[in-house]
Order: sequence, then C-alpha cells, then structure tokens
Amino acid sequence: MTKTIAELMTCDVLSIELDNTMADVHQMMKDHNIRHIPVLENGLFYGMVTQKSVLAKTMYLLDKYGVNALNRREKQVPVSELVDKDVVFANATMPLTEAARFFLNNRHGCLPVVDDNNQLQGIVTSSDFVRLSLTLLES
Repeated sequence: MTKTIAELMTCDVLSIELDNTMADVHQMMKDHNIRHIPVLENGLFYGMVTQKSVLAKTMYLLDKYGVNALNRREKQVPVSELVDKDVVFANATMPLTEAARFFLNNRHGCLPVVDDNNQLQGIVTSSDFVRLSLTLLES
C-alpha cells in the first residue's frame, strides 16, 4: 500500500487572509516558529508567504526607511506584496515518494495540500520528512 501525503501532513494549518499585513505575518511566524504561511482569499487557497519573502521585504524597508520606521512600515505592507501565487501544491492522495522527490529536486520548504475546490487541507514541510526519517531510523 502506498503511503500518501494525507498520512504525514499537518491538518491544523495556520493561515492568513490576503487582507492582513506584513506585521501580522511577521508576528505569526515569530509566535509559532514557522517559515511558511498559506494565504487565503475568502477562505480559498491563494498562495504562500515564506520567511524568505518576509526577510527580503524587511531588508528593503530597512534600506529605504531605516530601523526606526520598520515597525510602522510593516503595518502598511499588505500581504499581497509578499505572497507567491505561483506555488506548487499537492493533493492529499499524492504518494509520499513523489513528495519526497519534490523536496529533493526543488528548493521549496513546503507543499500546501489543496483539494479540488481550492480549500486548504494541510501542509507538508521538509521538516516533516526529517521527522519521518528519524522515526524510521529509530524503529
């Protein structure tokens, strides 16, 4: 029997709506120690915000406005300026072997899991595969 992403994915996914701000994203990443946040628009999967995009925008804001203005400017930057809409995503029936190959062959840290109605079902990260490997090695 083939193992699928559904058996490994995190189902209780933190997400953010498109109308939130960079400050909201930054705080969520900090509070929950996460690097990827799915973005929803009217409850449907829209794209991803990554730690890399937040860091790049932070560096831009620091360079343009300075450290004293960073907090104020983060509150003015909409998530739409950070979101990557061209995201590879999976469905829950994707075999784990295919997902593992994806992580090996690409420089992505996560695969959002989306159903046929564009509803976010979960997320699989490269860290999930490290945990799976550790479990297998210890057994």
